[in-house]
Amino acid sequence: MNARAPIPSGIPVSSVDFYSDEAIRNPYPMYEDLRALGPVVYLEKHDLYALPNYREVSEVLRQPLLYSSARGVSPLQKVNDILVGSTLNSDPPAHDRTRSITAEPLYPGALKAVEAQIQDAAEGLVDTLCQRGEFDAVTDFARFLPVTIVAELVGLPPAVDSKQMLKWASATFNLFGTENDRTKAAFDDLKDLRDFLVEYGRPEKLKDGGWAKRIFEVGPERGISFDTCAQLMRDYINPSLDTTISVSGQLIELFANNPDQWKKIRENPELIPNAIEEAVRVGAPVRGWTRYVSQDTKLAGQPLPEGSRVLVMFASANRDPAKYEDPARFDVARDVHDHMGFGQGVHMCMGMHLARLEMQILVRALRRRVERFELLDEPTVALNNSVRGYATLPVRVHLADDVLTEATRAEIEDPWLNVKVASRENVATDIIGLSLESANGTPLPAYEAGAHVDVYIRSGMIRQYSLTGDPADVSKYRLGILLDPKSRGGSAAIHTQFKQGQDIRVGKPRNNFPMQTGVAHSVLFAGGIGITPMLNMAYALEAQGASWELHYCGRTADRLAFKDELKRFGDKVQLHIDSGPKAQMLDVNAVLENPAADRHLYVCGPNGFMDFIVQAAEKNAWNSACVHLERFGAEVNTDGAPFTVVAQKSGKIFEVQPGETIAQKLEENGISVQVSCQSGVCGTCLTRVVEGMPDHRDLVQTDLEKASNARITVCCSRSKTKKLVLDL
Repeated sequence: MNARAPIPSGIPVSSVDFYSDEAIRNPYPMYEDLRALGPVVYLEKHDLYALPNYREVSEVLRQPLLYSSARGVSPLQKVNDILVGSTLNSDPPAHDRTRSITAEPLYPGALKAVEAQIQDAAEGLVDTLCQRGEFDAVTDFARFLPVTIVAELVGLPPAVDSKQMLKWASATFNLFGTENDRTKAAFDDLKDLRDFLVEYGRPEKLKDGGWAKRIFEVGPERGISFDTCAQLMRDYINPSLDTTISVSGQLIELFANNPDQWKKIRENPELIPNAIEEAVRVGAPVRGWTRYVSQDTKLAGQPLPEGSRVLVMFASANRDPAKYEDPARFDVARDVHDHMGFGQGVHMCMGMHLARLEMQILVRALRRRVERFELLDEPTVALNNSVRGYATLPVRVHLADDVLTEATRAEIEDPWLNVKVASRENVATDIIGLSLESANGTPLPAYEAGAHVDVYIRSGMIRQYSLTGDPADVSKYRLGILLDPKSRGGSAAIHTQFKQGQDIRVGKPRNNFPMQTGVAHSVLFAGGIGITPMLNMAYALEAQGASWELHYCGRTADRLAFKDELKRFGDKVQLHIDSGPKAQMLDVNAVLENPAADRHLYVCGPNGFMDFIVQAAEKNAWNSACVHLERFGAEVNTDGAPFTVVAQKSGKIFEVQPGETIAQKLEENGISVQVSCQSGVCGTCLTRVVEGMPDHRDLVQTDLEKASNARITVCCSRSKTKKLVLDL
C-alpha cells in the first residue's frame, strides 16, 4: 500500500516483527500469541493483516481473485514489480496457462518414469550414510536428492552447480519478506540468476529431454512467448529446493525425538505416505506469503479495505488447535489430508508430488536399515524470511541387526511400447494412415475391437487415437489421423514429424468402447475420421460371422478414409456422401426403425453427427443401454451441462447442476470424500470411476491417466456422459 489506510475498529494490533531472527528461529510462541488475539490481526510494523488460523487461511486461498497473487506475494512493492507475471505471482487464467506447462512433468503419473532413478539414488545415499554412522541430516542427507536429481531432470547446463542453485533458491524466498538485510542481499544474489536466464534461457543451451527445454517445446504452441518461456525456468530452479530440503531435514529430527513414531513406521511401512504429510504439517516449510485484497470485503466478520494485504500464515494454520488436536504432537497416523504445508487452492505447491516421492523413497530406504536416530547436537536454524528449515542437524543412526527384506527398486511397469512407423500413406484428404510395428521384434499386446492407444508425441504432448484395421493382426497397429484444423498441436505434429522408419512410443491398448457379446445384430455409424474404430469392429464382426452393417458418412468422397479396404465387406458397408446423389443419402430412421434388446448401435464421429444419430435413436425408441458412443475428447464441450452421479457403494443417486461440483453434492448426500485443494492440483480427491466418461478439468493427472478414465477429481471435474458411476 502506498499510504496506510485507517485500521478498522475491532481488529487487534500487534507490534510483532514477523521477519525478525527471533521469530524465524522459534516462531511457535508468536503463532500462539497471534491466534489468541483473533482471526485477523494487524501487524503495524509491516502494514499487513495477519491470518494465523486455519479457517481464514483456507478461505483466502480458495478465493484467488478476491485475494490476488497477480500483484505479487511479497510485502515489498519493489519485489512484486520484478516478479509479477510469474506462475506464483499471477491469477487464473494466466496462472493456469503457465502452470499447465511447467507442472505436467511433475504429475504423479509422469513421475513414474523417474521413480526408479530417484530410488536408486536414494538407496545409494542411505547405504553410504549408514556406513558412516554419523552425518549431517541437512548438508549430507536432505540436500542430496533435490540438488542432484532435480538438477538432472530439469536439464540445466553444466554452468550451474549445486551451490549456485541453493543460493538462488534461498534468495528467492528471502524476497518474500520485509526490507531487512536478508532481502537486500537477495537482490545481489539474484543478479546471477537474471544473468543466467539471459545467457542460458534458450533451448539450444539446455539439455535434450530436460524439463527446462520442454518449456520451449510446449510453451509456444500454447500461446506463451519466448521471453516468458525463459522466465518459467524459475519454476524449476527456485521452489524445487529449499522447501523439500526443509522438511527432509526436519523428518530426521521428528523421528529422533519421537522414537515411538519411527517404531510404527518400522512395523507398518504403509504409514510412510501419511507420515510425510504429517511432517509437512508440523514442519510447514513456508511460514507465510501475502495476498492483495482486490476489493473491499469482510473476513471473519472484520472489514478488509481494497488495496490492503493479508499475510497468509501457512505454518501457524497447520498448528491451529481448532483444526488439529494437540497440534504440536507428531503423529504418523493423524488424518492430515488437508494440511497447509503445500498450500491450498489453485496455487497449491506445484512440486509437491515430487517432494512427496523423494521423501517417501528416502524414508523407505532408512526404514530397511535404521533402528533409531540420535541427535548429536541442537540443530542450527537457517535464517530465511519465508522458509523455515535447518542449516545443520548432526545425527547418528543406530542400525538394525537385520536389514528388512523388501524390494530395493520399485517394480515399475513401463506403460509405453517402443514401435516403428513401418509405413505411412494418405488415406483421404487431410487423413494419414500409420502402420506401427514393434521396434525390437517382441509381439505387440493383443487388443479387442474399439480399443485406442496413447501416442507420445513429445514431453507434455500425448494424444489418443483409435486403433483401426484388423484386430486379429497383432504384427502391427494401425492408426488413422486427421489433421484437425483446430489442432492443439498433436495431429499437426504427427502429420509433419512422423515419417516412415521413425521410432516412436505408444501406450498399451485401452478399451473404453468395447463391443457387446451375444448380440443378434450390430449397427455401426461412422462420421469422417470416426471410421477408425468402426473399421476395427467390422473386421471383428466379420471374423465372428456376426450380423452387422456399417453406415459411413462424410461431406465429400475424398474425405472418406479406407474406402478401398471397406469394399471387402460388400454391401454390409454403405457410403453416404453429403454432396452425392440423393439415392445414397442416409435415411437414418429407416436404419433405426426396428430397435430390440439384442440389437446394438455404435456411433463415432464429430459431435454434431453423433448427436444427430443419438437423437434419431431416441426418436425410434432405442434403449440407451443399446447405444454406445466414442467421442473425441478434443471436440467435446460439456461445460455446465447437468449430469447424474451414482455413488455405487452408498446406493445414492443425485444430479450435479451447472455451477455445482461433484464434491459438493457428495457432501450434501452424506458421502465422505477427502478434498483438499478444490481446484484439481493435489489429487487428494481422485476417485475411481466405475462407469461413464469424466470431463477431466484437473491439473494432476497425466494425459495418459486421463485417457484411461479410471479416476476423476471430484472437486473440479464433470462428466461427458449423462451418467457417471463412482466407487463411493
